[in-house]
Amino acid sequence: MRELTPELRAVVDLAGAAQGAYEVEDLLLRVCTSVVETFGFERASIGEYSEDRQHVVPLITYGFPEAAEETGAIHLDDLPLFRRALETAETVFIPDARAASAVAPDLVDEYGITSLIVVPLMTGGRCLGFLTADRGGKPFELAPERLTLLGAIGVLVAVFLEKAVAHDSMRQLDDLKSTFIALASHELRTPAAVVHGIASTLELRGSELREDQVLELRRTLFQQTDRLRRLVDQLLDLSRLEARGVAFLPQQISVRARVDDLVQMVASDRSDDIEIEIDEQLETVTDANAFDRIVSNLIVNALRYGEAPVRVTAGQPDRHFRLAVEDSGQGVPPEFVPRLFERFTRSAASRARRADGAGLGLAIARSYAHAQGGELLYSPAQPHGARFELVLPASRPPADQ
Repeated sequence: MRELTPELRAVVDLAGAAQGAYEVEDLLLRVCTSVVETFGFERASIGEYSEDRQHVVPLITYGFPEAAEETGAIHLDDLPLFRRALETAETVFIPDARAASAVAPDLVDEYGITSLIVVPLMTGGRCLGFLTADRGGKPFELAPERLTLLGAIGVLVAVFLEKAVAHDSMRQLDDLKSTFIALASHELRTPAAVVHGIASTLELRGSELREDQVLELRRTLFQQTDRLRRLVDQLLDLSRLEARGVAFLPQQISVRARVDDLVQMVASDRSDDIEIEIDEQLETVTDANAFDRIVSNLIVNALRYGEAPVRVTAGQPDRHFRLAVEDSGQGVPPEFVPRLFERFTRSAASRARRADGAGLGLAIARSYAHAQGGELLYSPAQPHGARFELVLPASRPPADQ
């Protein structure tokens, strides 16, 4: 029997690894590693493709600097080679990306791209993403049979991704149902019980109460109903984002003016504790409602869980718009950082302070960022505190604006 070539063996091994495996990140990293080692590349990456927004978002990188792992979405207009692979549904190789205008010049410079291979991850006529690889910026040639084998790997990865996404969605749904039951038994029941108790008191004994007692009951009633309103709003946001039922309308906004308005809206009584360091001329293109939801959540969190002063900075130093909110508190405990953006999670510190959040704010904020092809990142502030950074692609405004 004829012995398999290393390239064919890699395809067979990856096909076997995908059978029954649902750890997406682990398998994608294995794919990148195998492609690099088998085909003599130095770098490989897999990015997710959003047809609605025409964005490619990196999922896994191998052989790139750590900074590349935090790269946000890249618009397909900046990736002509990717668009060609998408339209032909075939693996595409280009010997010189700059000469062929295959990738935007700033990306060529940033990543040192010369020869490049792009494999569309196609399944059922739909593109889920792209596998890319090169030799660290050095030029190379690739035989046609190797292009064919890379295309076969792309098909395997696409089939796995489709299966894994479906499985992960079901698992997340089960987890969400369990956590929602726990939430309903505590976060909803507690304010609802307080509201019912106050309403009963006012109905049955209202005429017997002193004016100061009525005022205190009214104040508590407002606080608890506001807590219920915020919780219901968060749950509705979460359900719409999960169902992709949120319509995003990108528009050009003045960042400084928008942040000033948000501070007055959510923290007018503590505006002196917030330092805004944003150029008044800075503009970006984003969905205004999503921007407001993300930034207001970060400001409220910084004031609630951190310490003053809270600094808000923003700029566009590269292909991405970046806005950071950092406080001067103790920061997030290291053991809690991996769960920071999970739904219905709160750190021991926040529970000890009896914060009334349900652990949904950061999860929703990150979902809004992801839905726009961006990211929400956490890092410790210096010398101490918590720093959250919103990273959005420098999108183009709609053609009719």
